[in-house]
Amino acid sequence: MPRLNVQQLFDDRREKLQLTWIAGQKGASRELTHEALNRPGVGLVGHLNLVHPILIQALGASDLEYLANQPPEARGVSLNALCTGETLCIFLCDGVDAPDFLIDACDQHATPLFLSQKRSRVFVNLLRPYLQRELSEVTTSHGVFLDVLGFGTLITGNSQIGKSELALELISRGAGLVADDAVELYQVGPETIQGRCPPLLRDFLEVRGIGVLNIRAIFGETAVRPRKTLRLIVHLERPTDEYFLALDRLQTKSSATAILGVEIPTVTLAVVAGRNLAVLVEAAVRNHILQTRGYDSTKDFIDRHEEIMREQPDGSANEKALDSFNDTNSFRAYSTE
Repeated sequence: MPRLNVQQLFDDRREKLQLTWIAGQKGASRELTHEALNRPGVGLVGHLNLVHPILIQALGASDLEYLANQPPEARGVSLNALCTGETLCIFLCDGVDAPDFLIDACDQHATPLFLSQKRSRVFVNLLRPYLQRELSEVTTSHGVFLDVLGFGTLITGNSQIGKSELALELISRGAGLVADDAVELYQVGPETIQGRCPPLLRDFLEVRGIGVLNIRAIFGETAVRPRKTLRLIVHLERPTDEYFLALDRLQTKSSATAILGVEIPTVTLAVVAGRNLAVLVEAAVRNHILQTRGYDSTKDFIDRHEEIMREQPDGSANEKALDSFNDTNSFRAYSTE
């Protein structure tokens, strides 16, 4: 189960959030688990709230002013509620200084207290995606994950079918490598899956006959990506006679693959001699982009044909054209040339 402790959070986000650890160092081992994402009634990170539990409290200038203006007895009750219970750690934002009463309370309860130069609203927006990413359930997929034309594209298929060679050609055409062989996929939103590379494999792509290539060293910094949202799966398959017989060439509904409960659009490409798979993958991505914008070229073709059929009731010439377009044997001959 994914876990994240306070020390790791501080080390990972120290520079990005401009953090300084000023109190509660004894609570460095406190940790969050994947269950924290789904606990009802408990917030993961947010502004000061003494009523509903929030695991990571972000305090700004107005919050400190509220605490400072309370009578000593009432402030003690508020600090006790803030530093105990569900609270993992506290961040002071807006560049404010930590008052002595808050430092003392955090040291007393071993609640880590940090200073951040970020505005509280910006801080919350920056920290939430990180926590979601680190605590999300992770699954590993075999394939090559690329940034193709700005879209996260996962290339899958049986071993030795040519995934890495295809990825290398796409990278030479401007695509970016995220991960090869083992792709870590995790959910960052109700309908959003992101992919990243395990640290051991980062920057590397194995191509049979050449060996393990360092893509960053060969193609430069712009040829790799740290992570990408998964938008499309391209599955490579060696076709059989039954494959072409069952192929619906006027299919209007895309297939999909479920990953962590999220349906990801999937395109299957037949691997046969003479086909330029890199061009086909880019075309599949461009077509998917058009579909996300509401345009379906296959449906447009069918609608245009039906409109012509209505204009010419006999429809003889158009029926002949459509029969030719749907001739499976002709398609098989073309695909296997």
